[in-house]
Amino acid sequence: RSREHRHLQAAESDFYSAKLAARLADHLAIPSGARVLEVGAGFGRFTFHLLEHCESVVALDLTPAALSTLEEVRDRREIDAARCSTLAADIDALAPDAFDESFDCVVGFFLLHHLPDYSRSIATLSRLLKPAGRIGFLKPNRLNPLFLAQVAACSDMTWAEEKGMFALSRRGVESAYRRAGLEDLRTETAGFFPPQVLNNIPVSRDLEARLERIKPLHPLLPFLLMSARSGSSPKHPR
Repeated sequence: RSREHRHLQAAESDFYSAKLAARLADHLAIPSGARVLEVGAGFGRFTFHLLEHCESVVALDLTPAALSTLEEVRDRREIDAARCSTLAADIDALAPDAFDESFDCVVGFFLLHHLPDYSRSIATLSRLLKPAGRIGFLKPNRLNPLFLAQVAACSDMTWAEEKGMFALSRRGVESAYRRAGLEDLRTETAGFFPPQVLNNIPVSRDLEARLERIKPLHPLLPFLLMSARSGSSPKHPR
């Protein structure tokens, strides 16, 4: 990443990121003893919150410098490297035997619209799952118009980097899951306020929870959580 991307840095106090990590963990029903692969982990904004919901996380990203920052934060927080390891790699170059073990879950936050071919990447990642393991992504809901305002207002975001979110459809992701042989597709929406509001105005948190329960708003809520499950038989012997 050539930009500083302050909004992607792991912070000591970040209710917004903690909530999104918890929502995706709940959506996937991640077991407490799960081994999770987080793709596009970056600087670790969601990684450390994920660790509150599973046994271990392998943080994968294309950029070694970002993972170096993640490791610095991990070590400063005295988190065992065995619980939070890193790997700098291209998703599409991963072989089925790239890891010693398969994963209970594969997750990604705000990643799919940055991938050159997300369907191919989903197929690659699905082969890393244990039988009946789940893969899930949290992505922007292109039906929510406020993302345009966010890109315009945030100095760390550019249209060139983010325009893919407006071409990424729910139907397209579901089709990619099916082509990868995945089952039990699930989708839900979540959120309402941006991090600047949730992290700085505590009363907004309860208000957001109330707004999320209003059914007519569901199609327009800003985040889509989309997951699927691998079959019950292993695709590749370990």
